[in-house]
Amino acid sequence: MNRTKSQYDLQQMRIAATITAQIVDEIGKMIKPGVTAADLEQHARLRCQQEGVVPAFLGYEGYQYALCVSVNDEVVHALPTPDKVFKEGDVVSVDFGVIRNKYYSDHCRTFPVGNLSPIHERLLEIGKQAVDNAVWLAVAGNKIGDLSHAMQSTAEQAGFSIVKYYVGHSIGKKLHESPEIPAFGLAGKGLPLEKDMVICVECQVCEKGAELEHDRDGWTARTTDGGYSVMFEHMVHVQNGEPEILTKLA
Repeated sequence: MNRTKSQYDLQQMRIAATITAQIVDEIGKMIKPGVTAADLEQHARLRCQQEGVVPAFLGYEGYQYALCVSVNDEVVHALPTPDKVFKEGDVVSVDFGVIRNKYYSDHCRTFPVGNLSPIHERLLEIGKQAVDNAVWLAVAGNKIGDLSHAMQSTAEQAGFSIVKYYVGHSIGKKLHESPEIPAFGLAGKGLPLEKDMVICVECQVCEKGAELEHDRDGWTARTTDGGYSVMFEHMVHVQNGEPEILTKLA
């Protein structure tokens, strides 16, 4: 399979990614004590209708929602249900993507609910920094392991842990394309990045250990030790020079 995208592909994906980033940003501004995860889901579906796009996760492998809304010890794929009511001190990860003209997007940010404890504020900061540090290495000729090492070392040097069960990925006319982009590994190892690849650089950073268990709903993954987890993910266009972050708002 051709790993690189045409100029037409890139333009379509830019539009899908911009819509996605705007909706996630709007959702982030909604998050406050008393708001429910279902409120966020409702907004996401409405905005997809308005933009003429399809929620990428809805129906994907049987998933029944547009959003994944993971709170505190929930790591990924948590359901945006009405009984999930946000409270002061929570951290809320919003994972979302759309399909527009057959092209996928995928983006995640973690938001604070009011004021966080110092450790959770630091966790949020490091989770974002881990992905940011890797994103700027998404340059043609660099190895996938360069990005992987950047995420792992950023998290672990701060005293946190990286989830190894889930990984980043390439994206295009499928949500998950190859190659995968792990959030752990050795610099200088792995496939070289090529100009005009589009990759999703993501990681889940945990307050304590990174061992996971799954809820009976078949989707929600959470830390076994109850430690909080944060997640960030950007869609990135690999170039010869500075990468183009497709999910970054101007």
